[in-house]
This record gives sequence, C-alpha cells and structure tokens, in this order.
Amino acid sequence: MGVLSNDSRGFAISLDLLLALIPITLLLGFVAADMDNILFQIEDTVFRSSMDRTAGDAVNTLVATSGDPNNWENTGNPSIVGLAQYDTSKGAPDEGLLDPVKLGSVTEGQVQGLVGNNYNFYLNITTINKTGTRQVVKTLGNSSFGNAKDVVKVERIVQASKFKVVSSLIGQIRYTGGTRSFNIPSFPTSFNSNQTFDYWILIANNAGFTGATVSVNNFAINFTSANINNPALINSGFLKLNASNPTLFTNNTVSMNGTGPFPSSMDIYIVQTPKGTSSGDINTNTVVPKNCTFDFYLWLK
Repeated sequence: MGVLSNDSRGFAISLDLLLALIPITLLLGFVAADMDNILFQIEDTVFRSSMDRTAGDAVNTLVATSGDPNNWENTGNPSIVGLAQYDTSKGAPDEGLLDPVKLGSVTEGQVQGLVGNNYNFYLNITTINKTGTRQVVKTLGNSSFGNAKDVVKVERIVQASKFKVVSSLIGQIRYTGGTRSFNIPSFPTSFNSNQTFDYWILIANNAGFTGATVSVNNFAINFTSANINNPALINSGFLKLNASNPTLFTNNTVSMNGTGPFPSSMDIYIVQTPKGTSSGDINTNTVVPKNCTFDFYLWLK
C-alpha cells in the first residue's frame, strides 16, 4: 500500500474540505433563494401568535371577570369591561355566568378597547339548543369577516339569561311536615337602581306547596294555591332605598314560610327586570340561565 507524501497530505485535506463545503454551499443557496418565503412564514407566525394571545386575553376578561369597577354597568364608565356576574356574597365574579345588565350595557367601543385598534372583532352569543333554532343573546362588532385573510376564533361555553337573578334558593327547599321557614340570601338595592329596575318574586318548579309567605325586610307577600305559580312584584316601599345617598346599595333580607303536604319542593328566585317589564315575561325560560356558546372572532384590519 502506498503512503501519501507530505506534499500530498495537504491536497487530500483540501479535497475533503471542498467536498464538505459543497452541501453547505447548496444549503445556503437554497436558503437565500427561499429567504422571502421564510421571512413571510416567520412574520405570519408572529402575527398569528399575537392574534391568538389578544383574542384569548379578551375572551378571558369578558367571561371570567366583572370588569373594573365590578359594577361598571351602573357607573357607565368602566376602565376594563367584563361581563361575569359579580357575587356580592363571595366578593368575586361568577366565572362564565354572564350578567344580563352588563350584556345590555356593553358597547362595541368598550370591547374594541380590549383588543386594540389594529384588529376587527365579532362577538356572537347564542343559546345551545338540542333541537330548534338557536336564540341570539348578544352580537357586537363586524360580522363581515368572510374575506379576511386570517381569522382567529375563540369559543367558550357560558351561561346567560334575559333577566338577572339577584337571589335564589334552588334545589334546597324540601317540605318535611308542618309549616317550614326558609332563609333566602339577601339582595342589594339602591335608590338609583330602584329608578331603573323592578324586583320580582318567582316561585318555580313547585311540586306540592299550596301556599307561601315571602317576607322582604319583614314585609309580607302572600301566595295562595291560585297564584303561587305567578310572579309577584315587590313593592318598592318594602325595599331599602337611601334617597340622600342614591348610589348606596343596602342589603334586603328575605325569608319564606311554606305550607303543603309531604313531600313538597320548589325553587324561588328574586329577579331584577327593567322598569315596565310585564309579569307574563317573567318565567323560568327568561330567568334561569341557559348554556350558550360565546364565539369571538378576531382579525387584522
């Protein structure tokens, strides 16, 4: 076997290096030729990631928070808009339970403030029906997004109703003999809220009760077998209203005595409705929150 001379060794190393550089050179050529496409894909990924994050943050703010302040629907000037109903007993929002008053008050501009001016959005909330046509609960924004180049969609399952339940006792009222008393969670009112809303008592899913007396701040409202399934308007004189401090909310105590044979059960709701709402509009279909899809679409302007 021959042995490379010292002069030949340099040639062999150079040849190996040249062979190794060929694929690297080809690779660099391919990269250079496709650089525009690579940069476009990187840019598209960055923009898509930014849209995903913006849409997700906006939806989480809307469905999981009550906004800032949490009663912005009363003040009319939120720094951050949120739609979750605020539970005063817990001092925290009920995530996924949308407040009907907030839903009625929220504007397109307030939601636009969440996503910024670089994007268009469309919000569509509809009831989930196994059969029949879905009912639209709320829409906001630009529904003409079919020609948009890239659209991000975020979907959540939420609960919503037409009217707001401010207090309730559900699935816990069970008659065991004689006349039984029940304490129902208190609900807040103010002088200003009473100018805008009425407050009703709705007894629903009654199974056996023949009569009931609901007391609001110790003022009695009587239900007989003839009207126990009908909503009753709470006289504004029964409510705690402070005219000298019209924005101050004060809690109203509620209790109930019910009579009926064993076993009897019912659900009871204290319902807040806009002034002038007819009693015929107040029923479990409009009061009990329903499962809804919360669809949020976002795209670049």
